[in-house]
Amino acid sequence: MEKKYHPLDEKSTKKLTDIFKELFGDSDPFSEFKREHAPIPLKKKGDTYYEVQWHTSDLEKDGHKVLHVAHNRFAESVMIYRVMYGDGMDDENIHLRVKVISLKGVKAPDSNVHLHIDFKNKQHLRIADIKIEGDRVNRGYGSILMEGLMKLVQEMQIRVITGWISSVDWDHIDRSEHFYKKHGFDCKLDHENKHGTIRWKNEALGYQEEK
Repeated sequence: MEKKYHPLDEKSTKKLTDIFKELFGDSDPFSEFKREHAPIPLKKKGDTYYEVQWHTSDLEKDGHKVLHVAHNRFAESVMIYRVMYGDGMDDENIHLRVKVISLKGVKAPDSNVHLHIDFKNKQHLRIADIKIEGDRVNRGYGSILMEGLMKLVQEMQIRVITGWISSVDWDHIDRSEHFYKKHGFDCKLDHENKHGTIRWKNEALGYQEEK
């Protein structure tokens, strides 16, 4: 019989936000991520391949993990990497970042994604927050992120992913719904109350609906 999984509600999301604030050691860890800065110059002018290799080596030297690298239609190299804090909570509170490299330089700061593993069921992953905003929307970063996330899902043997769509996202709900459905998520939306849930099940691992 299938276990019942519940996506994060607003209270739980706030709790996770507080956890990430503690991890960053800042009263508002997300404010800096909303600000766009001038691109950081490439280590070797005109050589994005070298830049990807350099950042991969630099990240892994510090214990972080590069999950996926792909190119979008704008000829940008998009790196999805997992930040490892080494605090004993890395397999519960998962922090991914999106590094974008182009001939103009490296976009700053990196976009952020926060995930949470259910402490009672290690095969249940919750999407707490995806911070790809502003001019970074509609450039393929989200799809490349999902490719990297699915690699992590297979590595960790995740059977189900859930998430919660809040009212603050309702101004672009059609775009969000299209994005999640494109990547195999079921979406349930309550337009009257501006609330929604998403769920993806790993059929490759034999996940089945309750009968």
